[in-house]
Amino acid sequence: MMNDVKLATIVFAFLDEFFLQESDGKVWESSKNCQKERWSICDGCEHFDEPEEGCKYCGCYLPHKIKDPFGDCPLDKWISNSEQWYDEHYDYLKQSIIEKNSELKEYLNGNN
Repeated sequence: MMNDVKLATIVFAFLDEFFLQESDGKVWESSKNCQKERWSICDGCEHFDEPEEGCKYCGCYLPHKIKDPFGDCPLDKWISNSEQWYDEHYDYLKQSIIEKNSELKEYLNGNN
């Protein structure tokens, strides 16, 4: 059974690896189709600021916001795309963590 210390270790290992990968140039983005769909929704919204390419409601710069797989619209017009991120990137990130932290292998593979 996993204890709180082991869980915290895994969480911090994921965060650490996620941001290390990002700082090395790995791009975590929603799919191009998702970005197009989000842009279309924002473009038709009453809060869209066309000259600034932003949202007057939340203040986001939309060319960046629509790419965030974990982001969502605060007006619930579109939601995060984290399931796709999980399908495409989770195993890669998990393997990177196991390579650096072999003691976490059994927990990350569900063998605890």
